[in-house]
Amino acid sequence: MDDKCLDADVIAATFLPDGRVVRPDGVAVTGRAEILAEQNESVDRFRATHHMLTDHIVTRSGDTAQVRANMQAMHLWNDAGNSAELQTHFVAGVLRASAELTPDGWRLSELTMRPTWRTGATTRMFLRAAGLNRDELYVNAGCLRKCAQVAGV
Repeated sequence: MDDKCLDADVIAATFLPDGRVVRPDGVAVTGRAEILAEQNESVDRFRATHHMLTDHIVTRSGDTAQVRANMQAMHLWNDAGNSAELQTHFVAGVLRASAELTPDGWRLSELTMRPTWRTGATTRMFLRAAGLNRDELYVNAGCLRKCAQVAGV
């Protein structure tokens, strides 16, 4: 993903044919073609991204497994131009996945990311689009979901 070389072969080696990705805003994308299109569209918005996964916990039960990991992701927007101020977006949270063992190896049936926090240009953009100020971000538990819906992400 960070190398911007996500293609149908990578998706097929990662997901079941009916695999799902549940985005941080709760919207689910189902099927390999849809996952590929959505992920490439998302990454194309950024000049660069860097995702880090740590503290993996894998619980296997026969031919299925559950995975939990912590994630931090940094994003540099494409439209930042040559501005001296980098337009960045940072997010951290918990990544969860369900996997099944197939004749071709392990494949994900579902991948979910639940943000714990986010900051940067996206937060400010969401707040402005939703007509909220920074103080409301901390007192309104539903703000990020509302902001994401307003921004269409």
